[in-house]
Amino acid sequence: MPRRSPALVLSAATALAVAVLLAGCTTPDPAPTTAPPTPGDTGSPTPEPSETPAAPTPTPVDIPCDSLVTAQAMYDFNPNFSLIDSWTPAAGSPAADAVDAEGVACRWQNDTSGEVIDVSVASFDPATLETLANDAYTNSTMVPTYGVDEAYFAVTGSVGEAIVFDGPYWIVVSSSYFLEPGDAEPIVASVLAGL
Repeated sequence: MPRRSPALVLSAATALAVAVLLAGCTTPDPAPTTAPPTPGDTGSPTPEPSETPAAPTPTPVDIPCDSLVTAQAMYDFNPNFSLIDSWTPAAGSPAADAVDAEGVACRWQNDTSGEVIDVSVASFDPATLETLANDAYTNSTMVPTYGVDEAYFAVTGSVGEAIVFDGPYWIVVSSSYFLEPGDAEPIVASVLAGL
């Protein structure tokens, strides 16, 4: 059997020892670049507080009901309607919203049938008017009937409602007598003349 040279055996042993030593070596993980979260910290940034929408800015409307719709205008529309002196609009109605905004809400009642005509007027800042107009656009149909900045009409159940924007004014006229936009025109015209 041939003899191995001592230099080769020593070289092989050294190479084996180096390989074993290197096999146990590992590269350490790099240090974290951010500090670990503290207890209770979710790691998310704190959200900025959201802006609270500005409250509507009304301007008082102090016009008597019989100036908004004159006795003659109502007589011409239907002589059987009388102005109700004391009336509290239903909560959530446009008339109640107008009263809450220091506006005017008026009701006339048919002396025979008991049917009513409600008229409300409030005056607002441009941003509030835009919000009201967007709501009217969503829930009604835009009409050119009244010759104003913007107007809408819708029938819900058996009650027609005209929503009119003229300058700073938000005008809502509603009645079962109004089945199409033109039916409310004489009342709307009287209100516009009275403003």
